[in-house]
Amino acid sequence: MVAVGIILLIFAVYWLVFGGLATARRLPGNKYFGLRIPDVRKSKEAWDGSHVVAGPVWIFAGITLLFGALVAFRASGWMWLIPVATVLVAIVAISVGSNLGARAAHLYTLKDQEENGGCSSEGGCNCGSGGCGSSAETPQVDLEALREAAKNVDRT
Repeated sequence: MVAVGIILLIFAVYWLVFGGLATARRLPGNKYFGLRIPDVRKSKEAWDGSHVVAGPVWIFAGITLLFGALVAFRASGWMWLIPVATVLVAIVAISVGSNLGARAAHLYTLKDQEENGGCSSEGGCNCGSGGCGSSAETPQVDLEALREAAKNVDRT
């Protein structure tokens, strides 16, 4: 069927262009295309770096879909398994690329926190009021009192 081939061709071109722009650091920061997780949007460096990591895998997905589209134009009988397989491979590649990009963005966030003494550049700090390197003592928790309270709650 020509219609399936055309649909696969459209998706192939989309992922090839999108992956190429991401790899070339030409994908503008936006809320419609690209990785949509908070770590990616924290800085231009995180946006570009995460998309540079994901871009080549997305290009591979586009190439896979292109191959599936070309086969779909001439497929008959059992040959339809080839376009189906290429779609499955492309879906896996897109998700792996997105996962790698999200991981890269998280690493950029960790690097930013490390450079700022454990606190993010937005002013948030996950290490308590004194910061990660502070000598302030952390409050002690009485585990026996917590266990006793949990037992009392279970009885009522």
